[in-house]
Amino acid sequence: MVAGATLAILAPFQAAQAVIIDFQSLEQNNSDVNYAGFTYTEDGFTLDNLSTSEPFAFFGTQESRYPGSTALFNNAVDGITRLTQNGGGLFDLNSIQLTSLLGDDSVTVNFTGTKADSSTVTQAFTTDAILSTLETFTFNSSFTNLVSVEWIQAFPFHQFDNINVTPVPEPSAILGLLSLGLLGIGSQFKQKR
Repeated sequence: MVAGATLAILAPFQAAQAVIIDFQSLEQNNSDVNYAGFTYTEDGFTLDNLSTSEPFAFFGTQESRYPGSTALFNNAVDGITRLTQNGGGLFDLNSIQLTSLLGDDSVTVNFTGTKADSSTVTQAFTTDAILSTLETFTFNSSFTNLVSVEWIQAFPFHQFDNINVTPVPEPSAILGLLSLGLLGIGSQFKQKR
């Protein structure tokens, strides 16, 4: 019985669920460029715009560059976007959707992930030149156990959407619960003897 209870307690920690950061809470039914400030938080993750000149922006649903879903863009040339988990936890970056901002030009976006040991991993994706068509790009297996990911808004600009991330459970929490469960099993075993 204790083993069953222990498994029930540990089950949520066995496989963390992916989170999709989709920006839909920002959606505006207009034909404007709308602004989202320098920080955006959703589902336990934060995007920081490290540019000091222009905030994050997105297109209203009636704007010709609206890609069919609310997508964010860093509105400054060479503006740096940084993704982190709230509270400083580790995460895996699975995929992201990208599209060019202006069309007619493909856009290469370079991502740099920083791991818990301060090592870095990089990956670049190049969009097609089709305006407002979001493309899904999948990160390779090195984009795991990350503290942060940064990318730069090079010219021509790009928009990003549907960031697929998975929080990494903290080992100390899992080990603590496992120890508690084993202690309970041991206690039951002694009582039966």
